[in-house]
Amino acid sequence: MVSYQGDTKYIGREMVAVAFDIGTTSSAVSYTYLYPDDYARVRMVTKWPGQPESVGSSKIPTLLAYRDGQCEACGAEALDYVDDSHYDVAKWFKLHLHPSSMKVSSQPPPYGSVPGNSGFEVPALPPSITVERVYADFMKYLMINLEDSFKQNIPNGAAIWKRLRDTMVVILTTPNGWDFSQQNVLRNAVVKAGVVSEEKTFDLLEFVTEGEASVHYVLAYSQSKTWLASDTLFAVIDAGGSTVDSTIYDCKSTEPKVVLEEACESGCIQAGGVFVDRAAEIMLKHKLVGTKYGDQESITEMVAAFEGRTKRLFDGEIGSYAVDFGGTRDNDRRNGIIKGRLSLTKAEIASTFEDVIRRTMQSCLSLLSDRAIKYILLVGGLGDSPYLRKKLIELFESQGVIIVAVDEQTKKAAARGGHMAYDPEDREHRERSSLAYTSVDGLFKIPHLFGVLIRKGMRMESDFAVQEKLYRTSKTLQDLFKAIEYAIYVYDGDEVPRWIVNTKGKKLPQIRHLCSLKADMSNLQGSLQPHKGPQGPYYRVDYTVSIRLGGTKLEARLQWKENGTLREGPITILPGALV
Repeated sequence: MVSYQGDTKYIGREMVAVAFDIGTTSSAVSYTYLYPDDYARVRMVTKWPGQPESVGSSKIPTLLAYRDGQCEACGAEALDYVDDSHYDVAKWFKLHLHPSSMKVSSQPPPYGSVPGNSGFEVPALPPSITVERVYADFMKYLMINLEDSFKQNIPNGAAIWKRLRDTMVVILTTPNGWDFSQQNVLRNAVVKAGVVSEEKTFDLLEFVTEGEASVHYVLAYSQSKTWLASDTLFAVIDAGGSTVDSTIYDCKSTEPKVVLEEACESGCIQAGGVFVDRAAEIMLKHKLVGTKYGDQESITEMVAAFEGRTKRLFDGEIGSYAVDFGGTRDNDRRNGIIKGRLSLTKAEIASTFEDVIRRTMQSCLSLLSDRAIKYILLVGGLGDSPYLRKKLIELFESQGVIIVAVDEQTKKAAARGGHMAYDPEDREHRERSSLAYTSVDGLFKIPHLFGVLIRKGMRMESDFAVQEKLYRTSKTLQDLFKAIEYAIYVYDGDEVPRWIVNTKGKKLPQIRHLCSLKADMSNLQGSLQPHKGPQGPYYRVDYTVSIRLGGTKLEARLQWKENGTLREGPITILPGALV
């Protein structure tokens, strides 16, 4: 899927450029094929081993599993070995490269660390494995999946890759506080991984600070650029997994192109999402000490559930929040555990954010002092936190500073109707509880989600296409392979809705059915094996719908794997009603 398209034509040599964003907890890869006199299109790698076909997420866990000194699994697949005593897992290894200048602080030891320690406890690397080796192994894994994505998504991709692979430009993002020492480790890792040859690193390997990358991200994906004008002084705060990067920019001009200059030296502190997670671990251990859920395995499961959902949703508005970590047999009412859900108070969750938010605020105030900043643009994984946004608004609103929201690239308007897991804490889900159902794989889902394919006003060239990874389940093969239909809707309003229907199941007035895509995958019947589900055996088929939306007509194809071989077939397009 094209996640971004430039608005001016590229002038330069034909080339391939890739960017590796290796974060503390999650990583992503993007790439572009640049051709003279054509628009630049940036794509994300969204298909990774161990990741369900239907997810299609561009982010993967920054994890590697080693056994006897050999890398056996990376990314989502490495999650299976986290608790396996026969394997050593490398996690948060980016912290090993943070220079001492980012760790020194006059404040007490941060984030619940043991008194007397010099600072945050960095997880050890696997025995006899250097941080350079870990980066090399991970980059090798990223390159393999990048190549697969490029060949699959770029027309004539295999031939282009073969022709331009050795002259490919590689871009690595680094925290603002890193210098040549950290770059040298990454440079050696790139060579060891076979990404770029040693003699070509000077010409083909580039480093960009995460602060600078954030500016380009903001300009590409912010909902509106009306805030950006000549002589505007603004700050970008990139709150990531382990660092918070702060940079101030002075907009010199906006026409014919945007020209920005750094107004001062950027800032970088060791703070971010992993420190919230570690503080949550300390808090949970104290809360549950002496109970049957105070063991490390239970705490680890709770922290994973906290990180995956509770932390991301917490806004400090309601009195209590839940951490879904177990099953219906997990009960300890005295300590707030009912049917696998641990209840935490607002104050308990806020305490896990306390140090990170304090340090972030101190860094921002220091950087912004004596400067007439008009806007702060907040990005990054932790930057999505409603609670962090709320605290920054409270801090800077009185000073006349505006926090600018940024659209994520994953929120791309033609749209498709989707299903999502039912969340009893979500008010809109509760209002639609009568529409919810349990699928044969055991998931309690709510239908009619408005999932965006193309945003209104987006410019599309003749070869513009999108891909949607989907799956279908059924108790019988016969029902599974009844003609698969995929509905596409159009919303005629301005603000993208969350749902296709109202709480009573009736289609919203400004949403109209554009067409349905119908496909036949009956040839797959012989290659599918049954899965075990709570309602008994069931079958599942994963497939990709590729839709070409540029030009004067809509075209679509269906892709699936049959005995490991990628297959493709036509889709019948059934137009919707004209009225």
